[in-house]
Amino acid sequence: MKSAKRISIAAAAIFGLVSVAAAGPPECSGRDLSHVAGLAEARAKRADGLVNADGLLWRVDKPGVAPSYLFGTIHSTDDSAIALARRAAQNIEGAKVVATELGGPMDSAAKADIGAAMLGRALDRDHDTLESVPAKDRSAVEKLVADQGLPTAFAHHLKLWFLAVLTAMPACETKREALNLPEVDQYLAETAKAAGVKVVGLETADEQLDAFSQISPSTAAALLAVAARDPALNDDVYATMLKLYVESRPAEILPIADVVGEMTEAERAAQDEFTRVLLVGRNAVMAERAEPLLKQGGAFIAVGALHLVGEDGLVERLRKAGYTVTKLW
Repeated sequence: MKSAKRISIAAAAIFGLVSVAAAGPPECSGRDLSHVAGLAEARAKRADGLVNADGLLWRVDKPGVAPSYLFGTIHSTDDSAIALARRAAQNIEGAKVVATELGGPMDSAAKADIGAAMLGRALDRDHDTLESVPAKDRSAVEKLVADQGLPTAFAHHLKLWFLAVLTAMPACETKREALNLPEVDQYLAETAKAAGVKVVGLETADEQLDAFSQISPSTAAALLAVAARDPALNDDVYATMLKLYVESRPAEILPIADVVGEMTEAERAAQDEFTRVLLVGRNAVMAERAEPLLKQGGAFIAVGALHLVGEDGLVERLRKAGYTVTKLW
């Protein structure tokens, strides 16, 4: 799932791999896919995954403790996304603790350390990893990764899960992050630090890398083939996801992604597997680690918006744990 790949550690790994012109930050562009044909049927098939699909900021209550807040983030530096983060951050003042996926805020050295760790796991000196990509798609995949700033010879020795994550990020957003523009999670962590509020992480960088590395070569190869077949589609999905995020309905990207790209059944299965690996398993860990903070009250918890939705999402998990979770906007 292209939208599921907007995870904070992904951009950190590529900071040192791309060159960015000295001019101002590039603007991202893309077509709006929110009205493509077939959405009604796709929504119906994904009904369980679209529970709590609307909403970014939720209040979490339990008798006897101060309310906490749950905010869905997006891995973006776009001004419209930062504006929503600024609005949500009004609830940070006076909070006891702020929790993001990885904590922070991270300086350039910390980001470089994470990037180095990711590259260390991704590097395979002994094998040509692109041999796992079907021969008919290989040259297109080579061009796709080259457009992200990776030398072709180097790409042949990077594990496919890394290449799938890397190429999911639109080149415009990669370049914006390389200019150290803050994305939403970083902005929230910086705001908390400025307010004197403790910031903690719900995961470690190693745990996120563990999740990435569970993506099988066959799954990653299928995702790369889809992306290489229509590189502009990545920009379109990103633009649509950002639009939906600003409208507080981020999960609508899931059925949209189901009906675009002219995917085969095997490629759609790979997309579903990618979503399962990167969302569902991590949801359980995030909910478990958030609960002690919520028991004390006064917590502000910010994680990727798609971690909130669905029967396995954080909103439903917290409700099952006895909390009243109410959408604010």
